Amino acid sequence: MMKLNQVAVAVALAFPMLVSAQSNAELQSQIQDLKAEINQLKALFGQGAKAPAPAAVAAPAPVADQLPAVDPEEFNQIKVKVEGMIDQQSAAGIKGLRISGGFDPVYMVNRAKGTSSFAFLNNFVNTNGSGETYSYDNSYFGMAYLDFQKEMEDGGTKLRLTLAPSKSAGSNYNWGNIVHEASASIPLSDAQTRLLVGQMPDVSGYQPYVNTYAGANNVTSNMLYLGYADYFITKNMLFDFTGITTYTGVGLDLIRGPWETKLFVVNANSARNDINNGACPVGAACSPRPVRSPVFIYNATYAQQEFWYVEFTGYEGKVANAVLGGTSRLDQFEIDGNFTRGNFSGNLQFTVGRQADAAFNGGNAQWWGVSAMASQRVLPKLTLAARADYLNNQKNGGGIFNLYNNGPAATEGTPAYVGDFMNGFGAGNPNAAGYDASKGANRYSLSFAATYRLTPNVALRGEFRHDHASTDAFYYYTDQTYKKTNDVLGLQTVVNF
Repeated sequence: MMKLNQVAVAVALAFPMLVSAQSNAELQSQIQDLKAEINQLKALFGQGAKAPAPAAVAAPAPVADQLPAVDPEEFNQIKVKVEGMIDQQSAAGIKGLRISGGFDPVYMVNRAKGTSSFAFLNNFVNTNGSGETYSYDNSYFGMAYLDFQKEMEDGGTKLRLTLAPSKSAGSNYNWGNIVHEASASIPLSDAQTRLLVGQMPDVSGYQPYVNTYAGANNVTSNMLYLGYADYFITKNMLFDFTGITTYTGVGLDLIRGPWETKLFVVNANSARNDINNGACPVGAACSPRPVRSPVFIYNATYAQQEFWYVEFTGYEGKVANAVLGGTSRLDQFEIDGNFTRGNFSGNLQFTVGRQADAAFNGGNAQWWGVSAMASQRVLPKLTLAARADYLNNQKNGGGIFNLYNNGPAATEGTPAYVGDFMNGFGAGNPNAAGYDASKGANRYSLSFAATYRLTPNVALRGEFRHDHASTDAFYYYTDQTYKKTNDVLGLQTVVNF
C-alpha cells in the first residue's frame, strides 16, 4: 500500500502543472492513461498479487562441452612434431634468423659528363679500366644486397652480415670486398651495455644507419622501411664528402634512458692500417706518413619521444690525406636530428671540420655545411621530398678528406686543374680571369624527388638534382669547358623483401 500511496501523491503533484501547460482534450487523454496505470498498480499491490517471476533463462553450456572431443593420442603426436620442428630450427641456426635483401637498378643522366646510362652493380673505384670514381652521381645506388641478422640464444648476442657486390662500403677502399657490414653486438653486464666488433658503416648524420640493429639501413637507397625511408636516389653532400665510409674495429654501445652512446676505436676507411696506407702517390714528392693509430669516434643519440631524435658525432684522429698522400689529423663534429609526425618527416644536419695539410694548395682544409630534407606523403602510395645542401669549402683552395685531385693533366700552355672536377670542388678553371688557387668553391645542391609505391615491396622513384659552385669547378667533358653548375636526373626501380 505504501508504493500505491506514493504513486497517487506523485500524480496529484503533477496534475496542476499538466493543467497549466496543456489543452482540455490533451488533459482528458492523459487523465484516462493515469487512471489505467493506477488500476494496474492496485491489481498488483492492493490486492496482494505478486509480480510474475521472470522467465527462466537456461545457462549456457560450458565452453569445454561445446568443443569437439580431443583424442589424447593425436594431441601427443602433434605436440611431438611441434617440439621436433623447434629443435630442428635451433640445430640448423634458423631460430632468431632474419634474411632480407633487395636491389635498385638506376638510370642516371649527368649533363657535365655527357652521360646517360643505366647504373647497376658498377664500381666505385677505377679498376680493370672501368674509369669510375666515387662521386655524387655514383654513390650508394644501383646496388644489390643480401642482409642476414641473427640473434643468438646466449642472452642477446646479435650478428649482422650484409653482402653487396661491387658497391659495398668495404669495396670503396678495398676493391673486390663484397662485405657491406660484418659486425657483432655482444651484451656485457646487460642488454643495455654492448660490445661492438667488426666492420660497420658510418653512424654519423641522418642518412647512414639510424640504428645498426634496427633494420633501418639508409646507407643504401633501396630501403622502403615506413618508419625511416630514404626518398632520394643521390645522397646529401655531407654524407658523400664529410662522412667516413666504414669502420673496422671495436666499439661500446651504452643505452641509458633516452640516451644511446656509441664509442669506437677503429680504422677509418681501411680494413688494416699498414705501412702502405701512408705511402706517397706514384710520382708525388712527399714524406711517407703511415697510419700508426686508429681513429676515435663518439656518437650520442637522444630520443625522448618516438617522433623525434637528436644526434651528435665526432671524429678525432689521423686519416688518409687524399691530396698530399700519407696521413694527417682530422677533427670533425656534426649534429643532426629528425622529426616525424603523421605523413611528414624532416631532417636537419650541421657539420664542421678540418684536416691538416689536406687542402688543394697544400694548406689546412676547412669546411662547414648544412643539409635539410623534408618529405610528405601526399597520397597513400605517393611521397614527395625536397632536400637542400650547402657546403662551405673555400679555405686554401678547398679540400675535404673525401675529395680527390682528379682534374685533367697539364698540357702545353694549360696548367693542371686543381680540385675535384667531378664533384665541383676546387679553385676552378686555371685559365679564367681572376683565378685564385687559394680560394675554393662553396657548394650548393637542391634536389626534388618523388617515390610511388606499386606494392609494399616495389617502388618507382625519380629525382632531379641541381648543383652549383661559387667557382667554375665543374668540368664539362663534352666541350672541355669549366662551369659553375651541373644537373643530374635519375630514375630508379626499388625491389626489396
